Amino acid sequence: MSAPLPSTVLDDLGWLAIVVIHILILVLLTWTLIIRRMRLSADQRRQAVATVWRPILSESLIEPPASLPAIHPRDHILFLYLWNHLQESIKGEPSNELCKIIYRTKMDAVVHQYLATGTMRQQLLALVTLGHMKEATVWPRLVDLAHADNAFLSIEAARALMRIDAPGAIPVLVPLIARRDDWSLLKVLAILQSVQGYGEHLVAQALGEAAQQATPMIAARLIRFLAFIRNYRALPFIRPLLDRQPLHEDILASCLSMFGQCGDPHDLPVVRRHLTHPTWFIRVQAATALGKMGVEEDETLLIKLLEDTHWWVRYRGAEALSILPTMTDEKLTLLVQTLPPGEGRHILTPFVAKRIEASLAAAPETPGLSTAA
Repeated sequence: MSAPLPSTVLDDLGWLAIVVIHILILVLLTWTLIIRRMRLSADQRRQAVATVWRPILSESLIEPPASLPAIHPRDHILFLYLWNHLQESIKGEPSNELCKIIYRTKMDAVVHQYLATGTMRQQLLALVTLGHMKEATVWPRLVDLAHADNAFLSIEAARALMRIDAPGAIPVLVPLIARRDDWSLLKVLAILQSVQGYGEHLVAQALGEAAQQATPMIAARLIRFLAFIRNYRALPFIRPLLDRQPLHEDILASCLSMFGQCGDPHDLPVVRRHLTHPTWFIRVQAATALGKMGVEEDETLLIKLLEDTHWWVRYRGAEALSILPTMTDEKLTLLVQTLPPGEGRHILTPFVAKRIEASLAAAPETPGLSTAA
């Protein structure tokens, strides 16, 4: 057996451990203070840059100032964030005067450098900036990035293409929209909605023609996009899909959803016909669509759905009755009172209560009805 260490050695080791621990604590505390100081300094610098440039950028919307302050390289990203934020707050077309600021400050070279060799964050910022600048010279590079495997870069490149030249971008983007499942649904809808008013017919034609040629799953995806943006101009392209034999149920469900969103009376017979479809989710879509576009004679059809064998069909039928344009509060209340006890009355009652509550909330308060305690 080895001899035990002398007590003096153990004491020395103990003191050494205590000293080391205290040194480590001091190092960590010092590092924490340094990090905090650096963060405070960075916040102060960002605040100073924002204080200088926000008024200048806002003023540039009307009349750019004669001279502009220099931008330190460490403030390039912050400046571009401020510039893009102001561009996106403007309704309609981007400001040409703000674009001139980019060139006057030589930030266009920085943006191109970010796109070519920057980090992911810098590349995304460059894509947003180039889109607002309508920089057509980078079009081939943006098309390549729109096909990139990275979903973040590709969707931002798609947005930039649409901002630069919507008519030219739509043929490029429609095939990608059809097959890119990794693209955010909300961002795709934002891209499509960005052309509403001046490129709506282009989107309708491109997506409609693509749906006619696509497989059923992709066609249904494209139709759902058209339904979300309520592009009624696409209806002439979508209606012929219902003549396909055999008709895929996903396409049928998407078409019914789109008919309800667009509300064209021409499609009412098709919607009514599918209230009795053998597949339950087809009946759900038909009921939902009829609630948005139906007329008084459709009340009876929706009442029959309250007896459907599938719960979701009964639920959507009750919801459709409660929002049907011809259904008044009085008629709905009388209906729920006259229904026989059972599932139909049970599922319709909450919608009646919700509608009456909404009516009471919207009604102006009558003076003199409140009583003193």
